[in-house]
Amino acid sequence: MWKDVLRDFAFSTILTLGLMLRLVYTPYTAGSDIAQFASFSDTFLRHGFSFYEYADGKYYVEEGWPYNWPYVYGPQLILILAPLRAFFNQHVTAYWSNGNYYVYVPVEWVVACKALFISFDVVVGVLIYTILSRSGGGWLGMLGFALYYLNPAVIYNSSIYGMFDQIPLAVLLASIHLIKSGRSLLGVSLAGFAASFKPNIAPASLGVLASSMFEGKGLKRRLLELALFLTGLLSPFIPFEASYPGTIPRFIKILLSMAPGYTYPVVYSFNGFSSLATYMHEHSGGDYQWVISYWWVSLIVLVAVVSAGVLVFKKRDGVTLSFLLYLAFTASYWRVNYQYLTPAVGLASLQLAEGRRRLPVILVFSAYVALWFFLFPVSWWAHVHIETPNQGLWRVMDMFSLMVFDEGVYVLYSLILTMLSVIVLLLVALS
Repeated sequence: MWKDVLRDFAFSTILTLGLMLRLVYTPYTAGSDIAQFASFSDTFLRHGFSFYEYADGKYYVEEGWPYNWPYVYGPQLILILAPLRAFFNQHVTAYWSNGNYYVYVPVEWVVACKALFISFDVVVGVLIYTILSRSGGGWLGMLGFALYYLNPAVIYNSSIYGMFDQIPLAVLLASIHLIKSGRSLLGVSLAGFAASFKPNIAPASLGVLASSMFEGKGLKRRLLELALFLTGLLSPFIPFEASYPGTIPRFIKILLSMAPGYTYPVVYSFNGFSSLATYMHEHSGGDYQWVISYWWVSLIVLVAVVSAGVLVFKKRDGVTLSFLLYLAFTASYWRVNYQYLTPAVGLASLQLAEGRRRLPVILVFSAYVALWFFLFPVSWWAHVHIETPNQGLWRVMDMFSLMVFDEGVYVLYSLILTMLSVIVLLLVALS
């Protein structure tokens, strides 16, 4: 009995501590995407289901967007953010002055977005705890919960910069939980829904689908699961496609328009080869774009390794397969942002379900992902988009930062991260 009380106390302590750490930053920091989310939402509120006609950023000036970045996500995000924006519709300030471009986000919108993101951080943490507790007991679940929920990279993503990767991650983990609970039909449908939420989640979602279909089932059952996965994938687009035929091809065109290129700024690039090619181009003037354009070669090789793990070592569990395919993606894709590593940390935490001998590998990987948080002067987000910065918080954030400004350090960091991802993939797939 006392063990249960102690476990509940530890769970409450981790939950409270993680929430407090997030709330400290919530109103006083903001990343550039939060400003852009406001503009995306304004466009949807103006144009409704014809939104994807404007999503490529071609009309960003007419639409009043601060940046020309396209909307490269499924409809789920805009359907969630637009109602928030209808209530918190304060104007985003953007202007040029003395050759500098300034973008300031209203605090009300910052808090509204981050409240959503932080809520799903909690959901992800609880799902990790639940999944691990089923397989290895409450204390294993507690460890996985802490590895995700208290990771500085995860806290940065939801409450300092403000990005939404934890939302599709929560949907993906819910699908894994449902499949493990014997409700595979609903589970694979949710996996498809997660895949179209944000494209970088698609590899992990395919891992969940493949895992479910590997089980001893008849052809009809497998085809049904595939159909349900595709239904979950496409269902968010139905009202858009029904109102404006051609929305799905338009979305695909926007995704394909993201052609491989040099990854600026290097400090925010997390594919080692892309970072190195960009850095060498900047400092030598040479053409190293070919290194980036062949990113798909490494993806094919790593997927082949994962396939070998499936065939030879029977790595067919959804927890493992989703993690391996996601690692294959982040270790290969030419443009990896820091927020892409939030799902990597969450899926890595679930690896504890496959045996405690994986704990050292998962600890090293998770700690290395968190290291960037202490290298980069994250206080940048405490003033660049906040019109009236909190000077005290700004100084405190700088106290915990190594304040590294040398781009070469970040190139080295991303190279090691890519190599570490490959090593972890090999160890998990072929052990």
